[in-house]
Amino acid sequence: MGKKKVLVVDDEQDVAQALKVRLKTSGYNVVLASDSVQAFTMAHHEKPDLIILDIMIPGGGGFVVAERLQQSQATHHIPIIFLTGIPGGEDKAYKLGASGYVMKPYHPNELLEIIHRALEKSRRQEKELGREIQELPS
Repeated sequence: MGKKKVLVVDDEQDVAQALKVRLKTSGYNVVLASDSVQAFTMAHHEKPDLIILDIMIPGGGGFVVAERLQQSQATHHIPIIFLTGIPGGEDKAYKLGASGYVMKPYHPNELLEIIHRALEKSRRQEKELGREIQELPS
């Protein structure tokens, strides 16, 4: 199995670049987007294994992006972790199906653990789905 691809969506370039370096060092491939339109487009073109999404991004915001990704057949299965400086959005994030909600400034090891758990859960779900499809009568 190859490296997992993570789409990082944050309009603060210093935050995005620092996270990219940290994730690459931890063995992930990383692509960046800085607004809602780029996030939605790159999620479809890059097909990441996980998305780290800021709430306050230009073009509609992270919650709008998450909602649109959940509605798309091509992207609804991709785990989303919100990484934000905005307190109080946890309920909305989890209602949108988020795999995590991490406040900035974040502890790197905590974020890496949440990423690992989200990817592991996604892998188990894909495996279960594959098993269910195999068990369907022909």
